[in-house]
Amino acid sequence: MRKHISAVFAGLLLVGLLFTPMYPQQSTPATVSVQVDSSIRFQTIDGFGASLTPFEWDGIFKAHDPTQPEKVTASLEDRQAIARLLYTELGLTHARLFLNGFEPANDNEDPFTVNNVGFDWTWVNWRTDFVSLARPYGLQTWWATFTMDGGEREAWLRQPGSACALDPRLIDEEVEWLLAAVLRFRDLELELPYLAVNNEPDLCPPGFKIEISDMVTIVKRLGARLREEGLATKIIVSDGWIPENALRYMEAVLGNPSARQYVGVLAYHAYSDGYDDPDTLLNTSAQGNPPHAAVEVRERIRALAEQYDLPVWMTEVCFCTPRHFSDFELLRGRLNHLHDELTITNVSAFEAMNLYFLDRPGVRDELVHVYFRSDGTLYRYEISMYGYLLGHYARYVPPGSVRIKVDTSDPRVRVTAFERPDGKLAIMTINNNPYSVAVNLVFSGVSVSPDALSVLTSREGKIWESEPDIAITNATASASLPPLSVTTYVTR
Repeated sequence: MRKHISAVFAGLLLVGLLFTPMYPQQSTPATVSVQVDSSIRFQTIDGFGASLTPFEWDGIFKAHDPTQPEKVTASLEDRQAIARLLYTELGLTHARLFLNGFEPANDNEDPFTVNNVGFDWTWVNWRTDFVSLARPYGLQTWWATFTMDGGEREAWLRQPGSACALDPRLIDEEVEWLLAAVLRFRDLELELPYLAVNNEPDLCPPGFKIEISDMVTIVKRLGARLREEGLATKIIVSDGWIPENALRYMEAVLGNPSARQYVGVLAYHAYSDGYDDPDTLLNTSAQGNPPHAAVEVRERIRALAEQYDLPVWMTEVCFCTPRHFSDFELLRGRLNHLHDELTITNVSAFEAMNLYFLDRPGVRDELVHVYFRSDGTLYRYEISMYGYLLGHYARYVPPGSVRIKVDTSDPRVRVTAFERPDGKLAIMTINNNPYSVAVNLVFSGVSVSPDALSVLTSREGKIWESEPDIAITNATASASLPPLSVTTYVTR
């Protein structure tokens, strides 16, 4: 009887085993090796920043959220506090300034004589006031990009019937228009180090705002007039909508020796190849496999920049419309994009969409959130998650830092490393694995071996958390990366 019961039990046990779901066991991943070599060096970092939306710009916040007031106001103290968050707490150093609306009608019939009476500097003053306010907090590089598709104030410069395209018969007037704004900055002792002729000159469906041949002419003529005025301002080519089109402007301008001498930066926006789509980013770049087309065009831009010894900036990108991702996942996607720009194109600067803007769920293109009462007064502001995550880089990689070689044994653990002007190393890691990863960081090529690493980490629900220092022994440090996380290490 005992034997029979045992046999029945054994049979039932076997049946149970056969019909119990067999979940695959996830083995503990091997330790990831991260090799940091300071002897192999790449681009020098110019900084991180974003675009300014002045509080005085009536209707701009309401245009993005109908519940917002038409007019908003912010006290001087609040503006200073926001500048401190951006340029001191987060470590930004750039501000991108959109300029338009300052010449509502042609100042005169002579494009070679600026008639100051014909200009209204109100819209420009909103930007120059911000520059003056933000400089004490750490703003170092302010630059202008121009737009003639902002309304009726630039209609006289455009082709008849077009909302965005330059009338090629008015190229010299366009040059004067640009020059007048640069002179305004100089008169206020805020000389522009750089300017882009136009924001997204390649976006005016079904064509371009400025034809490529006309851009070459503008750069030549504007550059000559800047030098005649004793201005050192360099021209950015081209602040284009997508890299593929921006490259066409770059090749044409740099291929002309008369125009080339005035160029200081190559720049593009990242609205192609999935960089404006978090789903694409998280399923390509975050897996260590950036889109092939994105790699190809960026390698061509990098080669062109190296040929002419020019820095490259990525000057705008956004998700722009709400996406169904958590805030952290949206921005983990964006940091993987940043990694690609730093390591494929060797960009020296990365510009987010907005320095500050409304708190917009599913969009998250602003570094500081601002909140208004129904009467338009600003009552609250705070660093956004985007601000904190970009701050993993901006705060710890100041201008003058040099990117150095780093290799990782796991393509989903994406690492960049920099030697800072103070001699310290900053190592940025993105763990795109859904599990914790043990890492060994091995340092070589350093003149003085560091003895410890400070640690700052962010993950879903836990942002900018400091952890205990990690010792470095025999040029090696052992660390652990939380799942789906961003971690910054700085040598001590």
